[in-house]
Amino acid sequence: MQKELWKKPDTYFVVVPVLAALWAVAAGAVFYPRSVTAWQTEKGRYAEAENLLAQILEMEPERLDYEAQKGGSSDFDYTAEVDRFAKELGIPSSDYTLTVRQALKQRDRMRRSADLSFQSVKVETIAGFVSAMLFRWPDLQCEQITLEKIAGAKNEWKVKLRLLYYY
Repeated sequence: MQKELWKKPDTYFVVVPVLAALWAVAAGAVFYPRSVTAWQTEKGRYAEAENLLAQILEMEPERLDYEAQKGGSSDFDYTAEVDRFAKELGIPSSDYTLTVRQALKQRDRMRRSADLSFQSVKVETIAGFVSAMLFRWPDLQCEQITLEKIAGAKNEWKVKLRLLYYY
């Protein structure tokens, strides 16, 4: 009997409009409200991001043309940048050692690596250092980081970083 029911064209004249009506109800009651809330959420996120970008541009407008000022991204110098960011974060130059390796060609780009080790630094300070360096130089990567707690100190660590810069 069921096979015969699906063979009759009258069944489709009833089933198809019922399914279409169910789809319309579901779209109006479920899908549309979800899309409206998702739209409002994304609109709010966009407004927040726009405000943050305006604040960044207000504080440091030179970031827009930084690469043009310096003559390109290949002017990155490990020594100068590490000294600058260490000084900003209050890390004395006697507390770290920097070893820079020669540049190597790798897939149509040049790559320069460096090892940076801190004798005694707080976790918050090293996190700020790495974050600031990577934020300022987008082509810089922190390939490896090693933390070793100094015995007897509450929040002092020996830190070793392997940095890679592509240009």
